[in-house]
Amino acid sequence: MHYLRFIFGITFIAILTFVLYLKNQPDRYRVSRSIYTTIPAQTLYNYLYDFENWPEWNPWILEDPEMILSFNQNNSNQPEYHWEGKDGNGSMKILAAKAPFKIEQQMTFAGLPSSNVRWNIKKNSDSLQWTMEGKMIFPMKVFTLQMGSMETIIGPYYKKGLRAIDSILTIKLNKHRFEYKDTVVLQKQFYLSRSFESDKAALDSLIKIGSQELYEFAKSENLNITGDLFTLTPQSEFKTSIWSVGLPIEEYFKTNHPAIKCRYSKERMALKGLHLGPLKNIGLSWEIMTDKINLINPRLQYYPMTIYKVDEKSNPDPLAWETELLLPYR
Repeated sequence: MHYLRFIFGITFIAILTFVLYLKNQPDRYRVSRSIYTTIPAQTLYNYLYDFENWPEWNPWILEDPEMILSFNQNNSNQPEYHWEGKDGNGSMKILAAKAPFKIEQQMTFAGLPSSNVRWNIKKNSDSLQWTMEGKMIFPMKVFTLQMGSMETIIGPYYKKGLRAIDSILTIKLNKHRFEYKDTVVLQKQFYLSRSFESDKAALDSLIKIGSQELYEFAKSENLNITGDLFTLTPQSEFKTSIWSVGLPIEEYFKTNHPAIKCRYSKERMALKGLHLGPLKNIGLSWEIMTDKINLINPRLQYYPMTIYKVDEKSNPDPLAWETELLLPYR
């Protein structure tokens, strides 16, 4: 009898010690990981905001190929997705966002309190930070005692996910994307023109200068802009060449500006292509266009025309850029 009382006493003390130990553990947890990245902030923001991109990189989804996902992107204020997997069911929704630097989400796992998830995207640094924090209820404390802390359970997954995001977006940004659109008819038009003499290395910076001058001039003269900014680049074997930035306007305007002129282009035929994404590999698209026009007639005279349909000014995400390539010929 005394032996049973002793066993009972020891067991009771052990259970009481265990319960008190768990009770004295922190009531909240916080796990955070970050990674250095050269991906533009807007590209990261757009990619993470769209839950339908998550199966590409999310470690938990990738580990459970049988996981059932359902997306609700119709609610533009609070997009969300739900999952049913081998480890349970849950949901994630966006609570607030401030493009392109911050996304705040709420994750709910069946039977557990909701957790707050936050993305800090390259604000005042070159890092992408992924953070989750929430309440530690008693069953979670028991689980972490057996499996390790929330840091050791979640941290490696966060690190793996951040690396995957950086790798996938790097591949997307470096991928050459081009669509050939065949022959089109370019309508006659008036346009403001600003010309420069330079080499190709200065092209990007001068386009910005020229476009700003043309837009400001059109605004100051109350001119109606009728199309997208474009550049005209001559075929030249020399290191430097004279090329122009153009801005379509509704009608002829006599300008007294020393560098900005009003010009007219007639209706003409052209080959058309669409370069998608960053401009660093636009040369590959021009090579395709040149091959196409040489198949028609290698003796045709043409003047490459680049129209910036969606550019840095209208959308800071390079993956969304659309650049129209035209080869007007006669």
